[in-house]
Amino acid sequence: MSADSRISWRMMCVLILAILAALVGWIFYRLESFPARTARQVSAGFAEVLNVQPKVTVNNRVIVEQSKSLIELAVVSRVTQVEHDSESQWLKSTKRVKLRGVYQIKAGFDLAQPFSVRIEGRRVFVEVPPPRILSVDAQSVEVLSLQNGIWNKVSAPELEAELRGLPILARQKASEAGLQKEALEMITARLREKFGTQFDIEVRVSGKRELMTEGAAP
Repeated sequence: MSADSRISWRMMCVLILAILAALVGWIFYRLESFPARTARQVSAGFAEVLNVQPKVTVNNRVIVEQSKSLIELAVVSRVTQVEHDSESQWLKSTKRVKLRGVYQIKAGFDLAQPFSVRIEGRRVFVEVPPPRILSVDAQSVEVLSLQNGIWNKVSAPELEAELRGLPILARQKASEAGLQKEALEMITARLREKFGTQFDIEVRVSGKRELMTEGAAP
């Protein structure tokens, strides 16, 4: 073998070793940076879908901290109508008030409480605060009937007290109709739509064992 051939062979070996070293370094970098890249991807998805940034943990390591820029996250809204009829009698003199109110009620999550995401491979565990009624806004309020007795009359403070009770009734009606549950189902559906082809999504309410699982597409 000539001297030139030996030099060419050595250069080829050096080149191959350099390529292998670069490849190993690239693989190591990809493996080392995988948790951070996955966390950023998931965090960006939450920002896009829900406009929130939860705490993101990968392999028990916190990659992204929860943002405090939003206080509440409203995900469902419902218009609710309630009526209230109050009647009282004193010395056979009867007074009566009948009211109607229409309210816009929003339900969602209190972001002052922990909102976290834990990633384990293709499984994403989302822990949210308990869903709650966030706001009850009056759309219209009517006094349908106001009847005074001869000496038993409806006073201004009594009428104000009856009116203050309407939003409480509206909140109760929306809660009994399952608006909080709807908020949990809505956030789960949005996350499934965003991540369902990449991850298995499991949504859990803080302090509860029940999971709402959304499987990834096969």
